[in-house]
Amino acid sequence: MKKINILAVTHHDRENINPIRPEASQIIGLHHSGQVNVVVLCNPGSGLVSFFEKEGIEVLTDSLDKKISFSTIRKIRNLINNRNIDVLHLFNNIACSNGATAAIGTKAKVVAYRGQTGNISRFDPSCYLTMLHPRLDRIICVAKAVELDLKKHVWGNKSKAVTVYKGHSQLWYQNDKADLSNLNLIEESFRLSLVANLRPRKGLHVLMEALALLPKDLNIDVLLVGADPNSSKVQELIKLSGREERIHPLGYRNDAPEVAAASDVTILPTTKREGLCRAVLEANSYGVPSIVSDTGGNAELVKNGVTGLVVPPGDPKSLADAIFKLYHNRDLCRDFGNAARERVINKFNVEQGVEETLVIYRSMIDA
Repeated sequence: MKKINILAVTHHDRENINPIRPEASQIIGLHHSGQVNVVVLCNPGSGLVSFFEKEGIEVLTDSLDKKISFSTIRKIRNLINNRNIDVLHLFNNIACSNGATAAIGTKAKVVAYRGQTGNISRFDPSCYLTMLHPRLDRIICVAKAVELDLKKHVWGNKSKAVTVYKGHSQLWYQNDKADLSNLNLIEESFRLSLVANLRPRKGLHVLMEALALLPKDLNIDVLLVGADPNSSKVQELIKLSGREERIHPLGYRNDAPEVAAASDVTILPTTKREGLCRAVLEANSYGVPSIVSDTGGNAELVKNGVTGLVVPPGDPKSLADAIFKLYHNRDLCRDFGNAARERVINKFNVEQGVEETLVIYRSMIDA
C-alpha cells in the first residue's frame, strides 16, 4: 500500500503543551503508523518543533501570523507541489485560510479541523476563508454536535463534515495532585473545580448563582483555574455566590489538570459554543467526575448518570441540584469518577483518533 504524503499545518505559541497535546499526538501517531509520510509546518519558536523532531518528524517553519499571507500561501503551495503532497491537514483558522487557498489548482486533498459549535454563518464573508472555504474536502469535527452544527452552514456536500474524537493518553495523567496547602482549605471540604479561559460563555456566573442557592452550611471550596484574582469582573461574579471566602481564583496555571485532580468534581457550565472540553477529559483521566451543561459535545463526553451529570445550560437551579446530589453521595461521586476514567480510556484514546483519521485520508484518495 502506497504511503500517503501529509503536510500538517499548525500553530502553537504557549509554553504549556497541554492545549496542543491531542493534536500533536495525532500527528505523531500518524507518523508512527507506517502508512503516511508526515511533514509539519508550524511557527518558529514553537514548542512543537522539538516535540516533533524528537519523534523523527520533519518540521519546517513559517510565521503563520496572518489570516491571508501571500508568502505563506506561496510556501504551502510550493510544498504541495515539490513534496507531492496527497493530503493537506490544517489545524487552525490561519492554517485553513492560507492552506486551503494555496491548494487551489493542486491535486492535494484538503482537511480542516473544527473544534466548537457556533460562530459561523453563510452571511459572514470571513467564514469562506475557513470552514466554508470551497477548497475543503473534509472537515474533521471534534464532536458529533460540532459536526451537526456545521452541516447547517456547509454548502453542497454536507458529508464533508465528519467526527473524530480527540485522543488522550493516560501517560499524560500520572502526576501527583496539585499541592493546594497554601490555600488553607478547610479539612474534608467538598472541592469543585472550574478550569477554563473564563469568557462569559464559560458560565462562571451560572456557577456562582448556583452556589448561592445551596445551603450556607455546606462545606464546599471552589477552585477557579483561569480566573484572574485581580479582575474586578471576576470579583463581582464571586460575590454572587454569597460565599466569597470559599471561592479561590487561581489565575492561569500550567498544572491545571493536577488542580482538577485535587478536586472532587469538575464543573463546566458553558452557556453556548462548546466543543469537546479538554479540561473535562483531563479531570476524567484523573478519575474526577464532571457536571457539565448540555451544550456542544459535553453530553457526548459525559454520560449522564454514569460518568457524571449533564444539566441544562444557563440553569443555576439544576446545577445547584447536581452539586447537592454529589455532595451528599460521595460514593456515587467516586463511582462516576472511576467510570469517567474508563470512558476516556476506551472512547477518547489516541489510537482511535489516528485510525479514524487514516480511514478519512484513504477515503479521499481512493475516491
